[in-house]
Amino acid sequence: MKFKTVLRAVALCCGLVGMANSHAAAMLFDQVNDKNSILFSTTRDGAALSVTVDFTLTAWTAKSATFAVHIANDSSGPGKNTLTSIGIDIISPAIKTAVANGDWNGSKLYTTLPGFQKVDLCLYAGKNCSGGGNSGLGELKTVDFVLDLTTSGNFLTNGITFENPFGVKFQSVGNGGGSYEFTGCISGTPNCGGTTKQVPEPASIALVGLGLLGATLARRRKVT
Repeated sequence: MKFKTVLRAVALCCGLVGMANSHAAAMLFDQVNDKNSILFSTTRDGAALSVTVDFTLTAWTAKSATFAVHIANDSSGPGKNTLTSIGIDIISPAIKTAVANGDWNGSKLYTTLPGFQKVDLCLYAGKNCSGGGNSGLGELKTVDFVLDLTTSGNFLTNGITFENPFGVKFQSVGNGGGSYEFTGCISGTPNCGGTTKQVPEPASIALVGLGLLGATLARRRKVT
């Protein structure tokens, strides 16, 4: 076996070939009662910031879809750690209107969520997507509301997808009391809180690959 071929085999084994072709994660809703959740969790300036956002598809037609949304702000530590807004980068098919009904301040399409440039949908508990004022969802608070979406496309063709990055904005964070934005992940995906699936660390995979390479070369020397 040629040395190049051995290296390529190791690269394939270790997942080093074609890594740039990995796709962004997305939540899919293609039948009533489908539920997906976004988890936001990090630490900042002494505070533990933690939010869960549950989306459940409750009704849909080709042109409209209704979601029950549950948001829990489980943040703790110094500061008020107030949740002000959440962003979804891409929604497919393209959304024509979005209306948040119930105990939620509002929603806006194709706007800027600070720190994430433009997003397809912003759900804001504060004054607007940029925050401001003292309004928002406080620590250890939950909220339930209904989100109605319409499209100029067809929801039923391939379902509805929410694609990352998913952004969140907090105000009055930690000891300093500043604002902070960061990304979340889809519950149940690798390396996202709540999942039981373990993904090998890159270093461990590399060691396995090098072991295979060494074994192959040793066998080649023995044969020759």
